[in-house]
Amino acid sequence: MKAEYVLGLLKELESKVSRLYTHFGHLFSGDKDAAEFFDLLSMDEESYGSVVQYQMRLVKKEPGAFGSVDINERELKALMDFVDNAISSSEKPTLKQAVEMALEIEGREAKSQYRTALISSNPHLGELIRNMGVPDEVHSKRLRDFVIDRNLH
Repeated sequence: MKAEYVLGLLKELESKVSRLYTHFGHLFSGDKDAAEFFDLLSMDEESYGSVVQYQMRLVKKEPGAFGSVDINERELKALMDFVDNAISSSEKPTLKQAVEMALEIEGREAKSQYRTALISSNPHLGELIRNMGVPDEVHSKRLRDFVIDRNLH
């Protein structure tokens, strides 16, 4: 697949995850700490989306400089479907369930596998892409800390 297409999928995923976290923030608006926590995660996802947008501009400037990118598109789309279903579900999750969903999303291989593929298509994107991996790790840590702080285990 072309790098620009893969980045488009990634931008879509980051946007969907941001919407999910905003949705959780609204669902738990009666719990100030939980609402703020999910709003922060949502803003982070939007920031990652901006980085992806920048990467897309780089690829558009020099499309010949980027090789083919091999990712599991089915897995990535399954993750997007999972997020869409969580947003559209008529059942309100408990706070614990919402945090578990977020942990699952942040830990899914589909959310990180595109990075390796994009790095191999062009090493110049490497540093930007590697930096995006840190936020997923930060989110996972924040989520685990939230579980402990709120005694959700």
